[in-house]
Amino acid sequence: ESTRKLLQTELEIMKGYEEISLRDCSMKVARELIELIIAFMFHHQIPMSVETSKLLSEDKALLYWATINRNCVICGKPHADLAHYEAVGRGMNRNKMNHYDKHVLALCREHHNEQHAIGVKSFDDKYHLHDSWIKVDERLNKMLKGEKKE
Repeated sequence: ESTRKLLQTELEIMKGYEEISLRDCSMKVARELIELIIAFMFHHQIPMSVETSKLLSEDKALLYWATINRNCVICGKPHADLAHYEAVGRGMNRNKMNHYDKHVLALCREHHNEQHAIGVKSFDDKYHLHDSWIKVDERLNKMLKGEKKE
């Protein structure tokens, strides 16, 4: 409860909002607070219950922060690989190539191997990942090239 209040206050300061009441705040403010809480959880490596993870499985903020922090988006295991939706190709140096306009997700070794074994479409069907792949932005591109650790 106190952490939520602290994060509510942080959001109020960051966005210049009046005091936020969860009883009557807008969907936009509620979504911003949820995204801030998710970012806080990943930054501080706070495990998420399986039920919560399933509930948020299509939430772009959850998928983005899981990918940034290298937690498998399927099972939550840490130290996940960054799986590419578009094939990178053999012999390509992932640390030097430009990843812009590519789509990635963090997958543990087991799920990454499964993705390659059954193909992206079948994998997306099995785990309901349609439209869930994260488009590489500047932050992700730097991470993928090994330039910057978040």
